[in-house]
Amino acid sequence: MYQNLYSQVIQWVPERARVLDLGAGDGEFLERLVREKRVAGEGVELDAVKVTRCIERGLAVHQGDVMDGLDQYGDGAFDYVLLLGTFQELRPSEKLVREALRVSRRLIVSYSNFAHVRVRFQMAFTGRSPVTQALPSPWYRTPNIHFFSILDFEDFCGEMGLREVERACFNARGRVRWLPNLRAEVALCLLEAGPK
Repeated sequence: MYQNLYSQVIQWVPERARVLDLGAGDGEFLERLVREKRVAGEGVELDAVKVTRCIERGLAVHQGDVMDGLDQYGDGAFDYVLLLGTFQELRPSEKLVREALRVSRRLIVSYSNFAHVRVRFQMAFTGRSPVTQALPSPWYRTPNIHFFSILDFEDFCGEMGLREVERACFNARGRVRWLPNLRAEVALCLLEAGPK
């Protein structure tokens, strides 16, 4: 995933925030967030090898499924929950978002945009599932189970009653501000629950 995306998350998360990173991977980004923003950070990661790497970095990371990881926290335990690059791999999406916003005030989500122009061209001209920098695996190896665009995600937020506080979109050249649904390979959104 693009480094600009991670730098944008760093900008959005305030100093000393309480952060839960779902799908923490090897902990590289969570460690950076702790170092640069002095956050109280925790993580949840399924892969035991990656959890071990997180612990070696001095991070508090629990091994388990993301949904199981949320179950162990009380209401409002965090200021931010991070779901970076794993949202399209998880289900049920609605329950995950509800639980994330139960344990935190805000949710930062990144996802691959399946309406990117390169994806459209590959589908139209080769008749095959796309393989791009943001979608590097062939269809039979990809962990993605949801294939959606930025416009689809907007609809999802509307149905869920979520407020998109901030959005940043990126491709290999950097930040995309014009025609993001066509030109961006990945999107990053800062969400919070809308009024009830």
